[in-house]
Amino acid sequence: MTRILRLASGVLMAASLMFPATAPAQGFPDKPVRIVVPFPPGAATDTLARLLAQKLGELWAQPVVVDNKPGAGGILGAQTVASAPANGLTIFMGHIGTHGANPALYAKLPYDPVKDFAPVTLLVSIPNLLVVHPSLPVNSVTELIALAKSKPGALNIGSAGISTSAHLMIAQFRSITGAEMTHVPFKGAPAAMQGIVGGEVQVAFDTVTSLMPHVRANRVRALAISTKERSPTAPDVAPLAEVGVPGFDGATWFAFFVPAGTPRPVIDKIHTDTVRIFQTREMADRLLGLGMNVIGSTPEQLAAHVNSEITRWGRIVKEANIRVE
Repeated sequence: MTRILRLASGVLMAASLMFPATAPAQGFPDKPVRIVVPFPPGAATDTLARLLAQKLGELWAQPVVVDNKPGAGGILGAQTVASAPANGLTIFMGHIGTHGANPALYAKLPYDPVKDFAPVTLLVSIPNLLVVHPSLPVNSVTELIALAKSKPGALNIGSAGISTSAHLMIAQFRSITGAEMTHVPFKGAPAAMQGIVGGEVQVAFDTVTSLMPHVRANRVRALAISTKERSPTAPDVAPLAEVGVPGFDGATWFAFFVPAGTPRPVIDKIHTDTVRIFQTREMADRLLGLGMNVIGSTPEQLAAHVNSEITRWGRIVKEANIRVE
C-alpha cells in the first residue's frame, strides 16, 4: 500500500496537465450510471460511493445511482458487474477482498478479478483500528495477545464479514502473533459496530471511519492502528508494528473497476472525472475527515496493485489456514 501511495502521489497534482491529452469518450455517459457496492448501506464503501455518485452525476448531467449488493464476501456484487455490458454504465466499487484476498479464500470463485474486470482507479485507502470492549481487562496489544494465548478461542473478535478488510486484518494478526480468537463475521460494518459496542464480541477490527465515533464516545477502547504510519484521524493511536506485532501493515482500499472489454476512452473518462472530483478542496476535506487517504491512481497502477495484493493476501490466508467454501 505504501508503494502504490508513492506511485500515485503525483497523480492528483499532475491530473490537470493530463486532461487535455485524454481523449474523451464521445457522448459518455448518455444513460444513467450505477455504482455497484458489495456491502450494505452505512459501510465506509457505501459512504464513499454515494459521495462520488453525487459529484459524478452533477458532472455528467446523468443520474448516477448506488446499487448495494451485499453478500458472499463481495462475490454477488462482483458477479453482477463482471457480467454487465462493457459500456462503462456499470461501475464496481471493488476492494481488498474482491480484488485481493478472495482468490485465496474461496476454492471456487465465480469470477476472475484480473480477467473479468478493467481497472479504472484506486480511490482511497483506510487504516483499520484494533479495539476492545471497555469491560475487557486489557490496556495494550501485548496484554491482549497474552490473554488470548492463555485462553485459546475464548475471546470473540468481530468483523464486518468474510473477506472484508477487518477479516483480513484478523488473519494477519493471527498469522504473526499466534493468538487464537473466535472470528465472528457480522453482516456489514453497522452490525459489527453494534456487536462490539454491545459486548457481543470483546475485540474487533474495522476502519477508522466506522470506529472512531465509538472511540471518541468511550464505547470502545482503541489499542492500535493497522498501518505502519499513524492516521490524522487517530493521531494518538500507535501502529500495531510498534506495539507488539512486528511487520504488521495493512489498510482497506476501494477502487473503481468496469467490466473487461470496456473501451479505453470510456475508462479514461471515468478515471479523469473521478480524479478531477478528488482535486476539489470540498471532497478532499470531506474524505480526510472520514479517515480516508485519497489516492486517485492510474488504471495501470491499479492493475499492478491488484496483482500485488492477490499475491500478498494469498500468502497470509494460507499461513492463517483460512478457507471459505
